Amino acid sequence: MRNRRSILAVLSITFTVVTTLAAAAPADESSGLPPSWADVRTVPMKGDLKAFWNVVGGDVEFNNREAVDHGFRLVNILNTYADYPGNQRENIANALKGNQTNPWKKPDFFERIIRRNIARTGSDGDIMVHDIEFAFEEDAAKAWADPATRAASKMETKEEFAKAYLREWATWFWLPCHWNKQDRPRMPVGLYGPQPFRRDYWGVAGKSAEQIDGTHRSDAELWQYIDPYVDFYIASVYVFYDDPGSIYYIAANVEENYQRTRRYGNKPVYAYEWMRYHDSNKKLAGQELAPYLVEAMAVLPYFCGAKGVVLWGWEPKRKGQYYRNLPLFAESLGRVADRSEKISAAELVIDEPAHVLWKEKRPLVRKLRVSEDEWLVLAVDPWQSDDAQSKTTVRCGAATVEVPLVGRHTGVFEVRGNRLMAVR
Repeated sequence: MRNRRSILAVLSITFTVVTTLAAAAPADESSGLPPSWADVRTVPMKGDLKAFWNVVGGDVEFNNREAVDHGFRLVNILNTYADYPGNQRENIANALKGNQTNPWKKPDFFERIIRRNIARTGSDGDIMVHDIEFAFEEDAAKAWADPATRAASKMETKEEFAKAYLREWATWFWLPCHWNKQDRPRMPVGLYGPQPFRRDYWGVAGKSAEQIDGTHRSDAELWQYIDPYVDFYIASVYVFYDDPGSIYYIAANVEENYQRTRRYGNKPVYAYEWMRYHDSNKKLAGQELAPYLVEAMAVLPYFCGAKGVVLWGWEPKRKGQYYRNLPLFAESLGRVADRSEKISAAELVIDEPAHVLWKEKRPLVRKLRVSEDEWLVLAVDPWQSDDAQSKTTVRCGAATVEVPLVGRHTGVFEVRGNRLMAVR
C-alpha cells in the first residue's frame, strides 16, 4: 500500500508539472507577442555541463545579453566559406559547385579567405563553431571513374586512391579548425557539418544496428582524419516532424555520436537544437515545435551522453525575445541545471539503444548512475495520448522502481534506494 501511495503521489506531482509547463508556453503563435525574458527562468550550469545560445538574425545584442544573464553561454559561429567583404566573389562553396568528386581541387583563395574570416569573427563566445556544409561523392569507386579526379590525385591504383580519397576531403573540414587553433589557441573549436554519426531520421527509424552501421560507415572513415583538430563534437538534432518518433530521433542521434566518439577520448558532445521545425518540412516550416517536443529536447541530450545543448535560430528582422516556447524550454532545462553538478559526474547507463525502443514503440527510458544507490531517470512515452497515464518498470542497480508516464510529458526522477521522486 505504501508503494502504491508513493506512485500515485508521483503521478499527481507529474501531472501538475505537465499542466504548469503547458500553461507557460501556449502553442498558438497568433495570440500576441511571445513572452519576454522576464518570463524565462535562469539555467546556470555547474560541473562540465553547458547550455549555449546561438540565435542570430534579429535583435542579437539584446538577446545575447539576456541569454547570458539567464545562464546561457554564447557561440562564435562562422560561415567559414563565405566572402561577405568581396560580395561572394571568392566564396569557397560557390567554387565547389559542380565538383563532387575532386577533393584535390581547392581554389587558390581557400586558405586566405578562411584565415580572414577567422580573424574577422567575434570573440564573445565560449566556443567557436565552423559551419561547413557541402555534398560530395562518398563512394571512392565512383570518384575514381572521373579522369580529372584520378589525374589530380596522382594515385597509381584504385586501392591507393580509395585510401586517399576521404582523407583529402577531410582537409576541407579540419584545416579551418587547425588555423583557428593557431590564431586562437585558447578557444575550443568544433565543426557543424560532418559528424561522427551524421544526422539521420529515416536511416535509423525501423532499422537494425547492422543497417545503421552500413549507412554510416563513411562517417567514421571521414571523421578519423578530422578528430585531432576539434575540441568537441556536434550532434545536430533539428526536428522535422510533429511525431512521437522525433523524440527517439533526438536520443538516437545524440547517443550514436557519443558512443562512436569514445574511441577518441572524452571530448564533450553538444546537441544543436532549433525551436522551430526544419525548413525542409514545408507544411510546418517556421512554426515553433509542439510543447511536448520542446520539453523533451531541453533535457533528453543530457541523458544520452551530451554535455550541453546549443539553441540555434535564425530570426531576421524580429525584435525582442522570439519564442513563445522559450519559458517552457528553460523550465524543462532547469531540471538539469538544478542538478548539473550531480549529472556532470554521473555515469550514463544505456540498457537498450534508442533505435530499438523506437522500432518497438516502447517508452524511452534513460538512466544516469550517481552512485549505486542514487540514480537519475528520464522517461517518456510519446506514443500515448496527452490525457493517458501509465507506468514502466526501471531497474536502478539493486532496486526496481515503477516510473509513471503521464501523457507525452518527459518526466525526470530521482531514485534513492527504492524511493522515487519526481524532479520539478
